Order: sequence, then structure tokens, then C-alpha cells
Amino acid sequence: MDTPLATRRGALRYQSPQSTQTLAEGLAEYYAANEGIVTRPSDLPPASAQLFRSHDLCHVIFGLSTNLSDEAMADARTMLSCDVGFARYADYLRTDSQAKALFAQFGVLQTIWITVRALPRIFRAVLEMRRVRKRWPWTPPDDYLGRSLAGLRHEHGIRLI
Repeated sequence: MDTPLATRRGALRYQSPQSTQTLAEGLAEYYAANEGIVTRPSDLPPASAQLFRSHDLCHVIFGLSTNLSDEAMADARTMLSCDVGFARYADYLRTDSQAKALFAQFGVLQTIWITVRALPRIFRAVLEMRRVRKRWPWTPPDDYLGRSLAGLRHEHGIRLI
């Protein structure tokens, strides 16, 4: 069975370490490639919109797809390399109704299994956390949207895993 383009790592321009796309262009590509898979924040309840927008931006800045391993990586890199921190991000996931619905869809055992399979990459994310120059902002300033992904990654010391 072919893997959909949206779920293949490295298949999209924003996933290139040296992508010249702006953050806004990368986000638009992410949404276009994941039509019917990822709900845009504008289509979510207001209480969930910011959480999912920030999560989607993390997919883009860290060059991650929507396959299950990359979803685990998005969570790991968010907690390790973003200014949101572990406790606040875990609290979002624990309390947000849309996030809880997604976790319920996969179930506890599958979520644990996905995380276990992603452990080698998560370990690399722990190592990468130490070289990050500046934590990625959970809610990036608006001017970041017009800046290149390569430039933002360089500024923050973000390497794709």
C-alpha cells in the first residue's frame, strides 16, 4: 500500500532543512498536503484553535509529517525545544477536548506503542534540545510568518530529525 504524500517524511518542501519557504508558506503546504487529515484551527472550537495552530507550526518548523511516529516526535520536540515546556503542554493535551478526542481515537495501548517505536528519534530530540540556541516560541510572533524556515531554524539552532 502506498503511503499518502502527507504522511511521508521528507516529501514536502517544508521538510527540507534548507527550505527557503516562509513559515506561512510551509504551514499552507502542511495544510494542503493534509487536507482531510488535519483540521485547520479556524474549523475548531475557539478553546482548541490556538493549541492546534501552535502544534501545526511545530510540525512545520521541525519538518515533521503527520505519520504516527512524527506525531510522537512533534509532541516530544514541543516539550523539549519549545518555550511551552512539559507541564504546560501536557496540561493542554490532558484538558483540551479536541486533543482528548484524538487520543481516545488511538487508544492508550496504540499511543504507548507508537511512542516506544519513536524512542530512538525521541532520544535524538533530547540531544538536540541541548544545542537549541533559543527555544521555539509556542506562539510565534506574527513577523515569523514572513521569515524563511531555514533562517528561523538557524536562528533557533533547530536541526531536523
